[in-house]
Amino acid sequence: MATSSEKTLSGLCVVLLLITTLAVLCESKHPEKIVAFFQGHCKSPNKECSHKCHDIQDLGYICYCQDGYKLNSDGFSCSVDPDFVSVEPMSTENADSPKLTQDNDHTAYTIHKAHDTDSLPIDDNVNILHGNAESQSGSSDVSNQPKDKLVQLHAEHSAKKTKSLQDSQNQVLVPTEPEIKIKTIDLKQDLPDPISYFHIREGGDNSLDLEQHAKYRFGKGEKLLPEKVTCSGIDCTNNGTCTVEGGIPQCNCPLGTTGIRCEILITVRYPKFRGTGFLALPVLRNAHKEFRISLEFLPEAKHGLLLFSAEIEGAKADFFSVSLVDGFVELRFDCGTGLGVVRSPEAVTIGRWNYLTVWRDENKGGLQVNQQKAVEGRSKGAYSRITLRLNLFLGGYSNMSAVVSRTMMRKRFVGCVQELIINGYKYDMRKGNLVGDSEFGINVGECSEGICDNILCQNGGSCQPRSADAHVCLCPLGTAGDFCQKRLEVHIPKFGGHSYLTYNGLDRKVLSYTDIEIVLKPSSPEGLILYNGYTHDRIGDFVSLAMKEGFLEFRFDLGTGPAVLRSLKPVPLNRWHVVRASRTGLQGILQVDDQPKIEGDAQGAYTQLTLMKSLYVGGHKNFDETSKYANVSQSFAGCIQKVIINKRPLMLMKDMLDGVNIEPCSHPCAGDPCMNSGECVPRRDVYTCYCPLGYANTNCEDKMKTLPSIPMFIGTSFLMYTNKDVLKRVTGDRIDVQFHIKPQDKNGLLFWSGQNSMTSSSDFIALGFVNGGLQFRYNLGSGEAVIGYNDSRLFDGQWHFIRAQRDKQDAYLEIDGSEIVEGSAPGSYTMLNTNKILYIGGMPDVTQKTLGKFHSGYVGCIRGFVLATDFKVKLVSHAQSGRNMYDCVDV
Repeated sequence: MATSSEKTLSGLCVVLLLITTLAVLCESKHPEKIVAFFQGHCKSPNKECSHKCHDIQDLGYICYCQDGYKLNSDGFSCSVDPDFVSVEPMSTENADSPKLTQDNDHTAYTIHKAHDTDSLPIDDNVNILHGNAESQSGSSDVSNQPKDKLVQLHAEHSAKKTKSLQDSQNQVLVPTEPEIKIKTIDLKQDLPDPISYFHIREGGDNSLDLEQHAKYRFGKGEKLLPEKVTCSGIDCTNNGTCTVEGGIPQCNCPLGTTGIRCEILITVRYPKFRGTGFLALPVLRNAHKEFRISLEFLPEAKHGLLLFSAEIEGAKADFFSVSLVDGFVELRFDCGTGLGVVRSPEAVTIGRWNYLTVWRDENKGGLQVNQQKAVEGRSKGAYSRITLRLNLFLGGYSNMSAVVSRTMMRKRFVGCVQELIINGYKYDMRKGNLVGDSEFGINVGECSEGICDNILCQNGGSCQPRSADAHVCLCPLGTAGDFCQKRLEVHIPKFGGHSYLTYNGLDRKVLSYTDIEIVLKPSSPEGLILYNGYTHDRIGDFVSLAMKEGFLEFRFDLGTGPAVLRSLKPVPLNRWHVVRASRTGLQGILQVDDQPKIEGDAQGAYTQLTLMKSLYVGGHKNFDETSKYANVSQSFAGCIQKVIINKRPLMLMKDMLDGVNIEPCSHPCAGDPCMNSGECVPRRDVYTCYCPLGYANTNCEDKMKTLPSIPMFIGTSFLMYTNKDVLKRVTGDRIDVQFHIKPQDKNGLLFWSGQNSMTSSSDFIALGFVNGGLQFRYNLGSGEAVIGYNDSRLFDGQWHFIRAQRDKQDAYLEIDGSEIVEGSAPGSYTMLNTNKILYIGGMPDVTQKTLGKFHSGYVGCIRGFVLATDFKVKLVSHAQSGRNMYDCVDV
């Protein structure tokens, strides 16, 4: 009769035998069972078995419990087993009792109920399969098996019932337990040394062939023992390295590769972690006193290290970590004199996107998860600065066991990360020479992989990931909709966060001075509004305007370092705003609406700005081509009504070269309110109609009965002439123009003829008011002449006579037939060459076409217009076209 201690020892041997023979299972009528298998050994400092521990050679160890207890689902704790059935071995003389038999090759034991255990992954999430097996002959009498066959144990499973096999004196009483399903792949019984193929790890990209997972061999009369697994014969491509973890060989794939043997090249933009890898970002700079971290992540497991950095390996000194502990977020940090721990009051949502903010200010730290209450805590001791010399690790650490005593976390993170922002800098998870912040990593996948596989964008649109789990169709101009299925017309462009318009770049036109005015209505606190750069390699000159955390930022770089100007207050969303940004040399100014002006300087000593690439409005085609100092990676969302650069309006829909995902902004002009070919001009939330000659009123709905005999100009008016009889008296080597005016505003263009595309040396002739002074200006190609007259009497509400005369380089300006001002143009040129167009009272785009010499049209009345002393111009009837013309009310 076996003693109690012998019975216990025999039971242990059976458990060990079940584990080591799992690779040679015969066809079983009953499913197998899973046992938690831990790395290390029973004498490990972190061994956690509640009752008993057993080493499995060099593979690791398992936990088990004393008689009358069962192993809990965590794999290491025990609890009382209410269904425990004790079966004592009986004498062979009692034929009515079960019998233990033993020979030289096999031993049958009384078996207590097996412990129901769940796999408990450690670091690499290894699951070892285990179960009971029936003998190959199908007989339940294990004592009568031939010596040259393997003894296999059979356990019948049912819920909380015990079944006795009563027909044989040598039978073993086996307590039953719930049925647990297992996956057995194949068994080759025809080999002299059978090899069982089974899948130990599931769900990882890097699992190797099943034959190479484990080989269990046996021979006649031998005890069944596992063969030591090595990396012999395993070839990991793309600089992957083979390691054996938990008895399993696998390829650790460098960042940018994946697959069983790292054979697949990928771009990691939204990293996916499976609990076996990590990603290393640069050492966290300027964080010794304080830092603020924003993280958007989707967890798929309740435990895992999210962020980690330290001063030295092993984190024995300064460090900080952010982990998931049973679904709760935990911040740990040590400034060198003691640990601080802050834990979220509620758990994150597994399988959903969560938003985490972590901050530290000296020895005070805090965190907030989603919309939960923010919590804070302090580290111990007097030190308040953290020194970090290791990389910033995301998703895990290269040596988890070395830092477990500090982070209290043995597992790496499982799930996806969509966004990481630290101290206002948004990290690019890619690894590359020009783009990407990641320096190295292993076993990192891409969350957005395959997201466009089944998406069809219409009308020439193309699909691209817009986030880790969403796509966007990039629609050509004139199309819109989720799949570019709509065709539409755009007056005022609306940008959707994945849009842009491109124009000719500013080149060398803004070398010393740059002035930008934009009218916009943002709907998102983030997004690029305007960008122009020098190169595509992320360095060199650039200028940008962007929404950043709800503020408006103006940045420019002259080649030696950026200037960063941020609005004093946040910019309210879904409202129209006027933004003015300018620079003179390396000095910049930013003003938003009526907020105070913000001033700042670019770094270095360079003072000129050269922008050779395309100008982008509302976003960018490829943010990999934008300067790293622009710190932008997202397009603008909202409407842009007006862009003026160096006093030159940019015709948003007429001047553009290309663009995608542009829709019409909700605005009165979108409904074409102006009738009779009138031009709708947006004024923030309202509009003005510019009416063609002969039409008037708010929407140009009224046709004039008679054209004005004495025209009145309102600042947006003009009359245009292309008549040869008129133009030949304007160009050439002389001009003589006479007329009467009754001005109402101290600024406005009276008379203009010039080139289509004006430069500083282009020929032109002009007459107009600037701040109350009447100016006669002209350039014959060798320099500009400016003849000025200042007298407030011109604005007394009376008619005044004006005469301007030029003879070659010389000219004079006569006022009311008595006062004369003279001047002369430099150089030797005498002929005026223009585009054969004359404008009176103003013209379209006054600021742009006059290069900022004048900024608006004339306000007031004009009569008696005479050229060359004898040619009387009928102002309205001789005009080819005009705009916003009315009768002078007080003749």
